[in-house]
Amino acid sequence: MMKEQVIITKISIKRQGERKHFQIKLANDTKFIVGIEYNVRLIGLADGDVIIEPVEDAKLESAAIGVERSKTFFKRSRLIGDLKLQSCEEANWFYSTDVLESDANLSYGDFSQGGFPVNDYTHGNKRTEEIVKIDADSTIIQGWYLDAFGKSLKTDIRYEVTVYVWINVEE
Repeated sequence: MMKEQVIITKISIKRQGERKHFQIKLANDTKFIVGIEYNVRLIGLADGDVIIEPVEDAKLESAAIGVERSKTFFKRSRLIGDLKLQSCEEANWFYSTDVLESDANLSYGDFSQGGFPVNDYTHGNKRTEEIVKIDADSTIIQGWYLDAFGKSLKTDIRYEVTVYVWINVEE
């Protein structure tokens, strides 16, 4: 009988343009890697615990093109970094993605900010893993992560990327 489990790996980033190499150890009874998921948690500036407020891209764009500031614009999600996973077996590179911030438009049209803050879990931003179907012949996954967020802002920013590897194991 097969049972689904998750392996969680945290990657801590402290400097702009930082590259992290990491390994994810799979259980010996792993049969398949079935999905990959990630999450990003901002901690603050590298030189202190000040949380960074997001830049209002829409205001900057509207000022640059001469559009009224009262208009509402959708914001694109910012690139945080690049994540790649590799198996030492036949699959080799089996996962590569741009790590993006959560939906920047999550609170668009929501006027409940008075006492009810918008969160992923309150406004139905369902998280699901990206499905992959890889034989787990190897017990180790090699991972690479490259920061793009701190590099684009030209400052050291502390944040944490959590990688969830969903596996099928044999009971």
